[in-house]
Amino acid sequence: MLRASLESILGTLGLLKFVRRLWHLVVVLTSPQVRRHERERRLRFLEFKGKYGTILGHRLNSGAGEQGKALIWSVGVPGVEMELGLVKALEMAGFEPVVLIRYGQELLRGYYHLAGVKKIYSWEKFSPVVNLSAAERIIDRYSSVKELLAFESSGVRVGRSAAATMLRSRRLGCLDLRSPHVREVLVKYLASAMRSAEAAQRIIQKVHAKLALFIDATYTPGAELVDVCLLNGIDTIVWEDAHKSNSIMLKRYTMGNREENPRSLSSGSWRLLRDMEWTDACRLRLEQELYSCYASGDWYSHAGTQYNKRLIPAADTRKQLGLDPSKKNAFIFPHILWDASFLFGKDLFGNYEEWLIETVRAACANDRVNWVIKIHPAHVGRRVQEGHQGEPAEVVVLRRHIGELPPHIFMIPAESHISTFSLFELMDYCLTVRGTIGIEAASFGIPVLTAGTGRYDRKGFTIDSDTCEQYLERVAHIQEISRLSLAQRELAERFAYTTFVLRPLALKTMTLEYVDETGINKTEFTIGAKEDWYSAPDLTAFARWATDSNDQDFLMPLPQ
Repeated sequence: MLRASLESILGTLGLLKFVRRLWHLVVVLTSPQVRRHERERRLRFLEFKGKYGTILGHRLNSGAGEQGKALIWSVGVPGVEMELGLVKALEMAGFEPVVLIRYGQELLRGYYHLAGVKKIYSWEKFSPVVNLSAAERIIDRYSSVKELLAFESSGVRVGRSAAATMLRSRRLGCLDLRSPHVREVLVKYLASAMRSAEAAQRIIQKVHAKLALFIDATYTPGAELVDVCLLNGIDTIVWEDAHKSNSIMLKRYTMGNREENPRSLSSGSWRLLRDMEWTDACRLRLEQELYSCYASGDWYSHAGTQYNKRLIPAADTRKQLGLDPSKKNAFIFPHILWDASFLFGKDLFGNYEEWLIETVRAACANDRVNWVIKIHPAHVGRRVQEGHQGEPAEVVVLRRHIGELPPHIFMIPAESHISTFSLFELMDYCLTVRGTIGIEAASFGIPVLTAGTGRYDRKGFTIDSDTCEQYLERVAHIQEISRLSLAQRELAERFAYTTFVLRPLALKTMTLEYVDETGINKTEFTIGAKEDWYSAPDLTAFARWATDSNDQDFLMPLPQ
């Protein structure tokens, strides 16, 4: 609150930019770690410039943006290296790229200048003074998080972005609005979201973009900018790392689908893939995709989920966990409690924390099966990437609300060397709210109990409940649930095939690899001459989809 107040005062006096620069200088001079980090980033930039500066500098259209302007919400260092390929593809398609960067990202200007970008704006240039009193009045209206999540300012979903940003930055499993401290801190996040919404309006009025390209537009201020783009009819594309190296996912957003996860399938995509011919070759391709990604450790490698994991025979895994061989095995896959995926659907329970507590409490009462709680392995990578050394929130919450687990419940910690793929052979049931694991498990014929809507529920291959009571009743008698039928499994396979084989854009012109749990990528370009840009299969496919299609999902060609 003090920081927000100081920013407001300094902004009013016109001193905020100067004070920020002075503070940054003080931090650099007094922190060896910051100096080392900045030196490493600068050296990386100089190396990248030396290798690819010339090839990136080629102008790829002669019409100076005949398609209009493309607004680029910068991904930051080092992801910008890969993003430059998408920028050049948009330029090749006739767009004039206009880049938006945030405070503290001045090094990015050098990267975009390499690619010939002329217009680079700073977010702070458009930001008004933060209005804490207005945010405080709004927070005073609400007594529940559900009400806050629904709050919009001129059509911009500032309530939901404020809540998501606070949960993420504070690593909280829930927001208790009965707490005066939570309400006080939440005022700052809502004020920031409201300020971002106003800044986004100013940016759009300045740029007049026809297309916008984003990554990770879930938190403030990117979330507000996405909404403003949609409200102004701008063609809005979000890209994310796919489930493996050298591939990305692309999603086109409109006002009609802005609640959907970037990795989801549109109704059109699902209809197309549900009706296509399903062959043994497709099934084999899916099996190879899942196995090879896990075996190589490349499964969601940007988050380090399978770094240092090993495939282990089912008998050895059963022995390591101490599972009773006479019982079936139900696996609970907690979401990272503060992850913003809760925004992309409707939960049966109030939040991921409540779902986890109530599911484990029901499991404690059902000793007719073995229960295994698999803590999300991404915690390991995030510890390294973000410097957080505490226990996963899920472990803390279970200790606080459940206490010592009974002997029929087992826990696999985030740092376990057991690969998730090793669990499918043992798994009789999978429990999640909307995690990706549900797609994988169902494709193996494993019944998946969901506790909310999301990407793959109600498609014919999951067990979906309409109320908390119905869900908990199923948990209480989970051992009575049968394996998926062949028809159900085939639906799950089709969905998984689309998600993991057809949705990702395979990168050829540029490589994007993550070598360990640090999240630092290694990017290389294979372009040798200006003409190579025009024949690059990945970039031309992206450019065609971005400019000549209205499809929500980018899809690779269907198998012949």
